[in-house]
Amino acid sequence: MGVILVKYTEDDIGRTIDIDDDKGSTYEERIVMVYCQICGSKYIGPINEAGGFLARHDFFHKWEFTMEMSEHLEA
Repeated sequence: MGVILVKYTEDDIGRTIDIDDDKGSTYEERIVMVYCQICGSKYIGPINEAGGFLARHDFFHKWEFTMEMSEHLEA
């Protein structure tokens, strides 16, 4: 069975949806738009996935900052 891709737009923000997939079911899931405060990348989709988007960006930018600092600390 193929993967079903859903594209959300700014028109969907605020809507609530029900999601059924191989991981389970989620009801009354709100569609939100969030953005990374560091790079400005945006995400529109279910609120539970928006948290993952923000966490992944936070983790990446912390790594990126650590790499940048270690380069400056090298003699």
